Amino acid sequence: MAHDFSSAGTVVTGADASTRPGAGRLPEGPRADFYLIHNPESWEIYERPDGEYEWLPKLKPLYLTPGVNGVRQVKGGFDDAPARLAVTDRGWTVLDRSLGYITKYPCRRGQSAFLTWNTPVAMGRRVVVRHDVEGYAAWRRELVENGTIAAPEPEALDAVLHRLEQTINRGQKAIHIPGVKARIDANEKKKTGAKKAAKRATSRKRAPRKRAAPSA
Repeated sequence: MAHDFSSAGTVVTGADASTRPGAGRLPEGPRADFYLIHNPESWEIYERPDGEYEWLPKLKPLYLTPGVNGVRQVKGGFDDAPARLAVTDRGWTVLDRSLGYITKYPCRRGQSAFLTWNTPVAMGRRVVVRHDVEGYAAWRRELVENGTIAAPEPEALDAVLHRLEQTINRGQKAIHIPGVKARIDANEKKKTGAKKAAKRATSRKRAPRKRAAPSA
């Protein structure tokens, strides 16, 4: 079942995002505000610092740009309700912006919205974004642990593993090339670790088998 953890009909003005007023002004125009959304089929294999593997939800931004994705311009901001309704109807979960995953930085002509675990750094006229891999992974892990995002179904993980297996098989023809062999070995290790982690990640309980009624 799809979930929308936001208030229906909300007019978004950016108040649900943290701000960094002391940060230097970025040499670029505003980046669009957004929600993070999750499809129950979207999971990725993450290698932890200790070398173990785990499954984490793969999140996608739903950008709040008037005229795009059903977002409507209204007085004082824009109405995102149609956009959220459209994605939830397709089975996606919309994560509430109050979860703190957006941080805004001052820029030319306003503020720019970034994922909280992305830190923009001005380098002359360019903006370089530094990503906190472990912090973002820990937050996504917590989303599953606290039930904000449902644990994955086994079939969803099987599909990811199947694509990984296809990648490994395609590389077999060039396994004599050192670089290709290294990638295959890394993917084989990833596949083994992911299969082990899949047993921990899936909490789905299978219904008990029905017993045949005794014959008369």
